Amino acid sequence: MIRISVNGEMKEVSANLNVNELIEELGYTTKGFAIAVNTTFVAINTYANTIIKENDKIDILAPVQGG
Repeated sequence: MIRISVNGEMKEVSANLNVNELIEELGYTTKGFAIAVNTTFVAINTYANTIIKENDKIDILAPVQGG
């Protein structure tokens, strides 16, 4: 297990997860959100190659509707 920050909240998750696996482990089922790891946005096509590490700061951002 490793400790990471997800949207400002400390969480323990399995070690050696990629972004796709992290999303699944955290239970996110909504489509259409953006993910930043340590303030750098991760492209969807690199989720499988982006490994989450101890103390990473993850921001999961959902789109906002409005006008």
